[in-house]
Amino acid sequence: MGGTGKTPHIEYFISKYKEIFTLAVISRGYGRHTKGFLYVNALDSTKNVGDEPLQIKKKFQDVLVAVGEKRVDAIKRVMKDYPQVNMILLDDAFQHRYVKPGLNVLLTEYYDPFWKDLVVPAGRLREFRLGWKRADVILITKSPETKDLVIPPYLISTPLFYSKINYDNPVLVKGIFSHKILLVTGIANPAPLLDHLRVNTYEIIHHFYYPDHHNFSSSDIQDILSKSNQLENCMVLTTEKDWMRLNKEFELMELNIAYLPIKIEIENPPEDWLNFSKP
Repeated sequence: MGGTGKTPHIEYFISKYKEIFTLAVISRGYGRHTKGFLYVNALDSTKNVGDEPLQIKKKFQDVLVAVGEKRVDAIKRVMKDYPQVNMILLDDAFQHRYVKPGLNVLLTEYYDPFWKDLVVPAGRLREFRLGWKRADVILITKSPETKDLVIPPYLISTPLFYSKINYDNPVLVKGIFSHKILLVTGIANPAPLLDHLRVNTYEIIHHFYYPDHHNFSSSDIQDILSKSNQLENCMVLTTEKDWMRLNKEFELMELNIAYLPIKIEIENPPEDWLNFSKP
């Protein structure tokens, strides 16, 4: 139901293949206020196209990014408009059975693997565990350096890799940098971020913890500003994904604010992931 790190992994695959293929990325555009098919441009708003597609487009402006609930129609539209495209990455489409992918990558969190989970509402799975059989590759995400995860025997024959989050240095948008922070998150699982900040000597004075893809209201913005004004020598820190939704709200305001980009590192990655695709 979210939190496995799908979008940063899409960014990993973009970086891996954008020099080899003419890429397009298609997303549903979760959280947007629009419907139907749209191409994303770097000056778009999250209300128009969603936070994750906008983040991808801002980071890879030479890559075609589109949103559309009906993936089959979106693929046909992209191929009609841009026949030179020869690789399409679908963000969050494992359950979208109308499309038969050339490579199906299943992501599952190290500390909450799918084989220990249940279908909603008892757990956080969107479908029964047997759905893993459609996977050509399994990526165990948010993995620690030392691993003691017991992999079920029935998964041994499926190519399996560990990935971890690498946090880049914070990008200071305006004001003065500080390790004393007011943290704002609207992501599914902020625990790895909290661990990273504590290890790197950040002092979290207050944490505004919102649900994933949260649409920040004027009341939310006022709460953040009010709390920031109460704290001396403090910096508002948020995630790159949340900054896509917050930047329009804070661009004209006087405060110290930064966002934290992330990258994915995969342990012993293959030379070419496409070698795992099934005929």
